Amino acid sequence: MFFFMLGLLFIYLDILYFIEYMFFFLNSCLFIYVILIDWMSLMFISFVFLISSMILLYSMEYMNFDFNKFRFLILMNLFIMFMMFLIISPNLISILLGWDGLGMVSFCLVIFYQNKKSFSSGFVTVILNRMGDLFIIISLIWMLNFGSWNFIFLNYFFNLNYMFFIVLMVMLASLTKSAQIPFSSWLPLAMAAPTPVSSLVHSSTLVTAGIYLMIRFNEIFMNFYFLNFLIIISCLTMFMSGLNAIFEFDLKKIIAFSTLSQMSFMFLILCLGKIEMCFFYLLMHALFKSMMFLSSGILILNMNNNQDIRKMGGLINYLPFCSLIFVFTMMSLCGFPFFCSFYSKDLIFEYFFMVNLNLIFYFFFLFSFFFTFFYSIRVIYYLLLMNFSMFNFLMIIKFESKFLILSMIFISFIMIFFGSFFMWLMFYKFDLILLELKFKLLTVLILMFSIWFFFELNNFLFSFNYFFSMFKIFFFSFMWNLLFLKVNFFLNNFLFFSFFMLKLVENGWIEYNLNMGILLFLKKLMIFNQKIFLNNYKIYMLIFFVLFMMIFMFNLM
Repeated sequence: MFFFMLGLLFIYLDILYFIEYMFFFLNSCLFIYVILIDWMSLMFISFVFLISSMILLYSMEYMNFDFNKFRFLILMNLFIMFMMFLIISPNLISILLGWDGLGMVSFCLVIFYQNKKSFSSGFVTVILNRMGDLFIIISLIWMLNFGSWNFIFLNYFFNLNYMFFIVLMVMLASLTKSAQIPFSSWLPLAMAAPTPVSSLVHSSTLVTAGIYLMIRFNEIFMNFYFLNFLIIISCLTMFMSGLNAIFEFDLKKIIAFSTLSQMSFMFLILCLGKIEMCFFYLLMHALFKSMMFLSSGILILNMNNNQDIRKMGGLINYLPFCSLIFVFTMMSLCGFPFFCSFYSKDLIFEYFFMVNLNLIFYFFFLFSFFFTFFYSIRVIYYLLLMNFSMFNFLMIIKFESKFLILSMIFISFIMIFFGSFFMWLMFYKFDLILLELKFKLLTVLILMFSIWFFFELNNFLFSFNYFFSMFKIFFFSFMWNLLFLKVNFFLNNFLFFSFFMLKLVENGWIEYNLNMGILLFLKKLMIFNQKIFLNNYKIYMLIFFVLFMMIFMFNLM
């Protein structure tokens, strides 16, 4: 609450603090930590603290029977701390500290359940995130040309050609962290982590770090021609993630694909130049996405850790409160009127039709909206409205603890009622949007069409022939074969190369010869030194003294 009220004060007074704290200095080398405090960082910190506190309260009950729950809590607090480093940093060195820390702790949390599937998922996650760290390091080295790593000062250097490389590296780093094409395959694999971790990662920390970095770099980024390429990437990722969510049966992976789609949505509006609108939707998305994971976690816990939506059904009769919250989060995801995301998503949707773009972009945009409505209705139908399954009847536990409920009530209240409040605070200057009635009603028409289309195809989906079902499994469910591309080509070749280097360097002839060669060289050097010291040291010193005196007398003459 303190950070939130401070952020409101900063919005009202339009102030910004740039703080430098010097730890020590050695001649001209200064060790300084830089902090940027403005309304954007304060509002984001307040949302991160709100969501993470509710998730930690939720974890007290959810991870109560786990043997490693204290390790889990320590890792979660480290996760939040590294995100704080990233939020308040206008300096690429301190951003790298938070960026690397997020990648390291996310790997530890993905492999928290120690099995083969978790380890392979964590390995893909850490390798792809390490690529993003590499891009940040390259931009860090390139910024040595300017004499400072404070990128907030670089908007005065727009005319310099080598700013191009910094913007390119930062954009690639943001694409890896926010899992856009072609770096998308790690996001559904990260669902191997516990549900509270997924809620924190997908709402306000790891995945949003990329889009937050792009928001910080927006003044530099808008002056280069990367915008068209980023619009293409974001539209393709929206289309691909929505299509995968339709064919997916794992509940957490469906929510992960929805996160991927919404991240692409934020990148799209960022490319159109609406920074405040993108940040507003980032905050609203953090609210309803955290609630979506928390409510689905209770549903999964009551189904004896089963995540297959085909084995669920009729859960609204067993778990009415969690089912109601889950329906509210899905309605917020769709931009249903008067929920929190309606005030941001509908505004973005209308603004998109005011922009002069190619017809193909509108095609991908509208189809992505249709897919969002379609998989939301599909998940609600499978979980809550479908008939009971035998698995459901046997495995239901009817477990809604007070900690689990209490952690959800507060964010649910903000998610349902505070969307208009935030919009009135952040958008005190509105853009004029003039659209025809058919465009204003287009979201409602797409929603109605998706409901009709789902119930028309509901029985037909189970009667596909064998060829289409194989095509569905090996193409749509594996993210257009991006996962096979990463694992088979990139990761396997990387592992083969590392094994080759292990044999060559660690256990091979290089290590043996280099080691023995250095050892022999040092041994001969020590023997030579010992001979000089024991036998001829005085003679050599006398010769050196005579030569020194001769040179000195020669200079005097």
